[in-house]
Amino acid sequence: MHQGDYNAPVCEGGQGADQNEQNDLTRHKAERAVAKDRQISICADDFGMAPAVDEAILKLAQARRLTGTSCLVDGDSFVQNAPALRQSTLQKGLHLNFTEFASQKGVYAMPLKQVIIRSLLHRLDSQKVKDSVARQLDRFEEVMGQGPDYIDGHQHVHQLPMIREALLAEMERRYAASMPWLRYTGAQRLATGFAFKDRFKAQIIAGLGSRDLLRLARAKGVTMNTSFTGVYDFQGGKERYSALVKAWLAVMQHGDSMMCHPSLSSVQDDPVGVQRLAEYEVLAGSDMQQWLEQYSLRIA
Repeated sequence: MHQGDYNAPVCEGGQGADQNEQNDLTRHKAERAVAKDRQISICADDFGMAPAVDEAILKLAQARRLTGTSCLVDGDSFVQNAPALRQSTLQKGLHLNFTEFASQKGVYAMPLKQVIIRSLLHRLDSQKVKDSVARQLDRFEEVMGQGPDYIDGHQHVHQLPMIREALLAEMERRYAASMPWLRYTGAQRLATGFAFKDRFKAQIIAGLGSRDLLRLARAKGVTMNTSFTGVYDFQGGKERYSALVKAWLAVMQHGDSMMCHPSLSSVQDDPVGVQRLAEYEVLAGSDMQQWLEQYSLRIA
């Protein structure tokens, strides 16, 4: 996966105008070479939520439009479609969940607002948090036959207090020799040039724990993406999502990550609704490849 901070080649200076010009030329050539190979990740959330979601993700994988997908291990279609995911070239991630499937036996979950408030007040049940992290990793390993390549959170819960500490401790216990990478939700690329409504939600999400998770992860040598895009209000259909994706790609740099939520149809009781289909159509479309080439990006 992507290394934390990306450093472009630096050419040492020489003496005289000719030497300076040569150094400038060399530097510009190096910068262009780097620009042509800016690797980004595009990761689809919610594999296992529903067959239409899984099928869309697998189709995008065949089209080489995705880096990976993170799995809801308690989702309705996870076990059914895991064999197809195992055979794909995608990175396989865990979509750590504390907000869905509360009615299922052994699932520790509650509405998102409650998770946020209780975590910030350190009022979650710490043992249940630890047990839930371990249980979801156990199920992922059992079904997928491997540990996760990366871990993120359903509704970004992986970065919240209590949950992030439990997650990092369990990762270290299981995967010390080869740690999965973690999603960093910092959205520094969106600081300028975007409308307030298009960056407000991203800034709220990042503010709920991105910096603290980054600090804790770095202390344990865990790799994270350098910046994050893909956050919006799930409104506007194909036209708006197309404009957003193009704008996100225009500012993405080496090591950045974009999340997405594609599906071939809407999913029952899903707040994202028909916007999932709009996302799929944009990501699968010919414009997507043109934008990647235009902005010198490569999905890796």
